Amino acid sequence: MRIVVTSTLVPGTLLGKPIYNEQGKILVNANVPLTEMMINRLHKLGVSYVFIQDPLSDGLELESTISDELRIESTKKIEDAFVKFKNEELHLRWLSLEKSAPQLKGIIESLLKELKQNNDVLSLLTDVFSYDEYIFTHSLNVTMYSLAIGTNLGLDKSQLDLLGLGALLHDVGKMVVPNQILDKPERLTEEEYELIKQHTTAGYEMLREVPNIHSVVAICALQHHERINGSGYPKGILGKDMHLYSKIIAISDVFDAVTSNRVYRQAMLPHEGLELLYSGSDKLFDAKLVQIFRDSLSIYPTGLTVQLNDGRRGIVARQNAASTDRPIIRIIEENGYEISIPYEVNLYDELHLMITDCDTTLKQRVYQ
Repeated sequence: MRIVVTSTLVPGTLLGKPIYNEQGKILVNANVPLTEMMINRLHKLGVSYVFIQDPLSDGLELESTISDELRIESTKKIEDAFVKFKNEELHLRWLSLEKSAPQLKGIIESLLKELKQNNDVLSLLTDVFSYDEYIFTHSLNVTMYSLAIGTNLGLDKSQLDLLGLGALLHDVGKMVVPNQILDKPERLTEEEYELIKQHTTAGYEMLREVPNIHSVVAICALQHHERINGSGYPKGILGKDMHLYSKIIAISDVFDAVTSNRVYRQAMLPHEGLELLYSGSDKLFDAKLVQIFRDSLSIYPTGLTVQLNDGRRGIVARQNAASTDRPIIRIIEENGYEISIPYEVNLYDELHLMITDCDTTLKQRVYQ
């Protein structure tokens, strides 16, 4: 299977992996030729990239950081906790969060277990989801990224538990922001933006009232939009005044925001999201933490078509955990011509070779 941008799909293309919604329901199934109607549905769902089947990528195995079952189960639990919180009377919302805390902590335990079992770097884009309620899956992804950073930073189990809960609840304040503002496809007005910014203080005030949730979790909600040069909100504090967990969650939050499927914006690929983080390194984000995140991530996901500096073109076949930006490539094209027998090159061993570009368009003929 390989990754192609949805806008280049043509009828007859075989979808390699099904498209799910947050509840785990299959919206568009795999292993059937796509029709014009199905392709249009993918566009309406806001799905930017999909996996397709073709002989060039036959046999490539896609590795998911967490299982479909854990992702779907965890998202449902997050939704359940957040919706109960939103529907509760204002003065009882803290009690709703207190009751939900054990199942939220259970999500973190499960994520840590699967991250520990998965010795490879974080593999993205291996599962394609369409999000009706972006906040729930966003909370799960930010938690996963934050735990990966924390693990590679050397945090102990109790610290990871706190970091995980802070990441899971960092956006809980958005539950008091109207959906028409959160999901607005057009540019926000100044008044709407100011309203959204209030989710940080709203989350902080709610979480600090919950007896069995550590005060650091509330600080994460308050500070995850702060930036180390003081340009963030709500208080415009400097990096020296930010909690370590807030700095980690800030990186995870931005990365997931720009690499997720949204109806009104095409998702970036992982290397593009990292470039955005690096552009703000040591200005907006802690440079050491950005580097740790980079080393935790499969920058070029398996199934992605790439161009090499010697003109050859290939598909990422496997990852090198020791060097996340130098995967194993299945060469499919030389001198502009598709070759009859693809072969592999390991960029970790071939240091003179570099990836110069990525290609997600459907250029080859459609296979059925």
